Amino acid sequence: MKKIFIALVLACVCVLPAVSQSKGSETQSSKPIWDHGDNVASFTYRNVRVYKVYDYKTAYVVLYEKGGVGVGSVTIPKKWYAKKASERKLEFRNLPAGLDPYMTVIYKDEEFYKVWLTLNMDHYAGSIWGVLPTYVEVPNTDADTLIMEF
Repeated sequence: MKKIFIALVLACVCVLPAVSQSKGSETQSSKPIWDHGDNVASFTYRNVRVYKVYDYKTAYVVLYEKGGVGVGSVTIPKKWYAKKASERKLEFRNLPAGLDPYMTVIYKDEEFYKVWLTLNMDHYAGSIWGVLPTYVEVPNTDADTLIMEF
């Protein structure tokens, strides 16, 4: 008798979720679960690993991981950091222990908004920082937006 009762309880536990799930899916619309209308965020971001940051007189040149197999290069003007904190397009964050350096590119309404460089701020420790000679021509040192290939 106990075995039959346990078997019936187990059958109910296994069957009820499947039945309730199929009935629930018939009543839901095709709208994605994360789309609730007005509370959908307008901000998105992408993180990429940083291999090297070159300091130049008017910009930073960042070498980053592109698609997991290549290396991309992007120029970030220093004037983006010189503005007031509320208007900055460039922010630096100190790298927590145990993480590799990375760059976070933030988009607002699918347009570039801000970039955060998370790396060791000590220019003499490690090999992340480098200096470009002044005779090197660096493009986009006065850009207003960041265009990257991921």
